[in-house]
Amino acid sequence: MVETLRKKAKKSNMLRVIFSVIGVVILLAVTKFAIFDVLTGPTKLDITQDPATYEGKYVTIDAEYFLYDYIEHTTTTTRKYGGSTTNTNGYSYLVFQSVDDYEKEASIWYFYSIYLDKKREDEMAAKIDQAFEFWNDEAGQVAPPEPVTVKGVWNPMDAQTERYFREALAGLEISETEFDKMYFYELDTKNIGGLNAPLFWFLMAGAVGLAVFAVASGVGFFSNGYMKNIQKYLQKDSSVSIAAIEEDFSQAHLVQKTVWVGKKWTVYMVGNSARILPNKDLVWGYYYQRTGRHSVSEMRLYTREKKLFTISLSEKSTQEALGVYVEQQPQMVVGYSGELEKMYNKNFQEFLNLKYNPAMANAAEGYAQF
Repeated sequence: MVETLRKKAKKSNMLRVIFSVIGVVILLAVTKFAIFDVLTGPTKLDITQDPATYEGKYVTIDAEYFLYDYIEHTTTTTRKYGGSTTNTNGYSYLVFQSVDDYEKEASIWYFYSIYLDKKREDEMAAKIDQAFEFWNDEAGQVAPPEPVTVKGVWNPMDAQTERYFREALAGLEISETEFDKMYFYELDTKNIGGLNAPLFWFLMAGAVGLAVFAVASGVGFFSNGYMKNIQKYLQKDSSVSIAAIEEDFSQAHLVQKTVWVGKKWTVYMVGNSARILPNKDLVWGYYYQRTGRHSVSEMRLYTREKKLFTISLSEKSTQEALGVYVEQQPQMVVGYSGELEKMYNKNFQEFLNLKYNPAMANAAEGYAQF
C-alpha cells in the first residue's frame, strides 16, 4: 500500500511542478519578462543616445522641462440603462531635456513625451508654469525648475500620439533643427510589460504563488507527507495498525486508479495526499453532479457523525464503488432522493433506522461483522 500511494503522490507532485512552472513562464511571457527589469531597477536613460536603444525597457530619467499636457487620456463608461460617464485617467506631457554641447557652444534640446497619472496634474501644471517662466526670462534671473524623477517604460509612440505630439510642437513653433531633436517616444508610467500596473502586479503575484506551489510540490516529491492523513488516523485510533490497513488495501476494489474500496476502509488520493475513511462509519452514499461554470462530478459519503466526504469520480466509477458498498456495507443507504435528504437533515435518527441501526444490532448479535 505505502509504495502504491507513494508512486501516486510522486506522479501528482511531478505534474504540479510541471504545470506550475509552465504557468510561471506563461505569466512572465505575457508581461514580456518585465519583472526582471523592475527587480534589478530601471536603467538610467541617456537622452543623447539613440532612443531605440531603450525601446521597451524600464528606465528612469530626471525630466527637466514640462511644456504642455497635449493629450488627455479618458475612459468612458456606458451605463446599462442609458447614459455614460467619462473620467480622466492621466495626461501625456510634452517634455524636453537640455544638454550642453561645448564644442558648438550651444545647448541641444531633446523633445519627448511622458505619461503621468491624473493625481499629478496640479504638480505638473506648476512645473509647466515654471518652465515657461524660465524659458521666457531674458534677464537670466529665473532659476530652472527642479527636475522630476520619472520611472516607466520607454515606448515608441503610436500613430495618433505622434500626430498630437507633432501638433503640440507646431503650436509652440518648435521644429526640428540641429539644436532641437525630436524623439517620437513616450515614457509610460502607467503600464509595465504592456499591461496596466495593477494587472501586472496581480499577474506577478500569481506567478509568485505558482512558484511557491512548485517548490512545495518539489519538496513533497521527496517527503512522506502523502501519508499524513493516514498517520493521523492511526494516532487517533490506537486499536488499528498499519498492517491491518495494508491487508485490507491489498484486497480492495480499485476504482478509477485513485480510490481503493476495501471491506473495512476506503483509501483514496486527493491530489498528492492519501486519505482514509473507516467504512463502518459510513451511513449514506450517492453520486452528485453539477453542470455549468463550476461543474462537479463526485461520490458523496456521509458518516454517522454527519460529516460529508467527497471523492471526485465519474458517474460510472461512482456507481462501481457504490456497488461494492452495497455488497459489503449493509449499514449504508445507497442512492439519492429528496425524501432521503429531508430525512437526513430533519430526522437523523429515523434515517439511521433505515439501515445503520438494524445493521449495528445484527452485528452485535453476531450476524454480521464490520
